[in-house]
Amino acid sequence: MPRVGIVIAMLCLPPTPATGDPPPRVRSTDAAMITLLREGERRSKTFGDLLEAIGRSNGIVYVEFGVCAFGHLDGCLLPFIESTHGERYLRVIVTGDKTRRGHDRLLALIAHELQHAIEVLEHPEVVDQASMDSMYRRLGIPLTGRQGYETSGAHRVEDAVLRELSRS
Repeated sequence: MPRVGIVIAMLCLPPTPATGDPPPRVRSTDAAMITLLREGERRSKTFGDLLEAIGRSNGIVYVEFGVCAFGHLDGCLLPFIESTHGERYLRVIVTGDKTRRGHDRLLALIAHELQHAIEVLEHPEVVDQASMDSMYRRLGIPLTGRQGYETSGAHRVEDAVLRELSRS
């Protein structure tokens, strides 16, 4: 889909209702994902902090189920960012395959990917794919044998959320 088509498609998606839902800057078109976002916020302080940080940003993050990197990754922040009217739009994809991980691990994976979204949103100079790639070349560790980057911050968040979930 051309870049303009991505922006138009994202702008046409309905926002998540505000009452009892995650902050309106974290959205999904999937009811099951919205339920997971609510649960993560309720059961994990770190997860809730991620949602609040995105809520204070100029970003809108769509979180959806899907497949990343031809099925080689369980989750990803897509390397596309669009900026319009001062807002930056990002898309997180997570694989909903329950045979590969437990429920709490799925919540931790979502948190991991939300941390990647925050990493981008904390850098106002990141407004397109080229500037996102440049930022991750500076801050991240290249994935072995694949395109993309990983960060220690996302791993720390994932571990913290798993610890909190195991206590709840």
